Amino acid sequence: MKKKKRIKIIIIAVLVVAVAAGSITGVVYYRNSKGLASVMSVSMISTTNDYTSMTSGGMVCDDACQTINLKDGQKVTEVYVTKDQQVKAGDKLLAYDVTSLSLSVEMKQLEIQSLENQLASEKQKLDKLKNTKPVEKQPETPVTPEPQPDTQPSAPDEQHDVISDLSEAKGSGTEDDPYVFTCTEASYVSGKLLNTLSEKSAVARFVIGDADAPDMELIVRGDRLGGYDESDEIKLFLAGTTTAGDASDDTEGSEPSDIKTDSATEQTAQTEADTAAEEKTYTADELKDAIKEQTRSVADVDLQKRIAQADLKELQSELEDGVVYAKKDGIVTTVCDPANPPQDGTPFLQLSGASGLYISGTIGELDLDTVKVGQSVSAVNYMTGDTYEGTISEISNVPSDSVNYYGDSNPNSSFYEYTAYIENPQNLKKGDSLELTIDTSSEGSDSGLYIDKSYVRTENGQSYIYKDDNGKLKKQSVKTGKSLWGSYVEIKSGLTNDDYIAFPYGVREGEKTKVSEDGMY
Repeated sequence: MKKKKRIKIIIIAVLVVAVAAGSITGVVYYRNSKGLASVMSVSMISTTNDYTSMTSGGMVCDDACQTINLKDGQKVTEVYVTKDQQVKAGDKLLAYDVTSLSLSVEMKQLEIQSLENQLASEKQKLDKLKNTKPVEKQPETPVTPEPQPDTQPSAPDEQHDVISDLSEAKGSGTEDDPYVFTCTEASYVSGKLLNTLSEKSAVARFVIGDADAPDMELIVRGDRLGGYDESDEIKLFLAGTTTAGDASDDTEGSEPSDIKTDSATEQTAQTEADTAAEEKTYTADELKDAIKEQTRSVADVDLQKRIAQADLKELQSELEDGVVYAKKDGIVTTVCDPANPPQDGTPFLQLSGASGLYISGTIGELDLDTVKVGQSVSAVNYMTGDTYEGTISEISNVPSDSVNYYGDSNPNSSFYEYTAYIENPQNLKKGDSLELTIDTSSEGSDSGLYIDKSYVRTENGQSYIYKDDNGKLKKQSVKTGKSLWGSYVEIKSGLTNDDYIAFPYGVREGEKTKVSEDGMY
């Protein structure tokens, strides 16, 4: 009995070893006795993508296929259609006032510039967090307050120079001969003096240094001042105050107003908050959460920028002749009066589908250059198995949060919705779920370089491999693209089929190499 039991144990051990070996993905790493790193030809572990179609989930969407909402400042000069009119793709729908469109374009460009600056700032914060080293979590210890005396001496009042009387000035207060007050960066002006300037509609110059060539100056015009309490004391020179030579007669910001003070206070508070955030320390868990939150902030601003860029592209296309055209066949269901446009956000004009139905699907960001308007799409109804042929009529410029895509695109890239029109939608109805396939064979097969994902490592968003460089390992950055079958990744730059690379674990840069003879690592 003991002998049989021993045989059984041996068999189980062998099975365990077999299972462990089967879990390895086909890449085994070793070094020879001389400590050389083995490298293999890229051509032995690479492939090309001959897959000529992409598939995603989809559904029958609402047949309202085109909605036109007026943006701020846009004016409609002419409407070419009437309600219930049937139109074809390319027909004129309405025309804008080109001047109002130009203003909308300029405003949108400014918005994009602001978002780009904001995005750069958010990315900088994210990079700083990624380069932050976490600190050890300190145990909480009770803090015993020190005994305090019953009374605390009051802090002395801050001493500062206050300009409060016209007798301190030179000049007569006119435009050609303004009052001139010589002061310092720490000087304040009293509300009483400002009221006096206002009553006299006088002009005053507050200067630091020589009045003829001041280091800094502030011009105050009495006719632009409001009322002040006589006890008010307002600091003249704040951070970012206009320097000598920059002041303009029409510069509202030259007034020492409460608005300017509030703005400077807000900027100072924001700067202090940013500095505190930069100096903050994090435990490993806190740093992980902070990076996650900041990554979300970057993604949010990036999405806002993309949406604004899509709006700008549409505005610029309309600016060419000021005309909006029908994107699809359909029937006009809503059209408003240009003299009385809607003010509540409802559409000015809406176009609904004609006899057919519209379906929506999703494509990956990396496939945007492959899929075009006018291409065919095959649809299969999940419930009935019926098949339909449609034509892509629109591809969104704005990323979608859809997760219906399961083609070859990189899963970390953005996804975009497209709309297709089915002329004969027999037995299809709104809300039906579909499997959608776009045939891209007419575009030619993808001859890009794809290698096994296990040979590519990624740190801080940068992908790299270890390749042979004259007999030594070199850490080489690569640009990756699409994912193929879940196990291969496209290499767009940094590597060729003629190179030799090492399995990127257990090796180091500068290590001597040896070409593998048995095709294994």
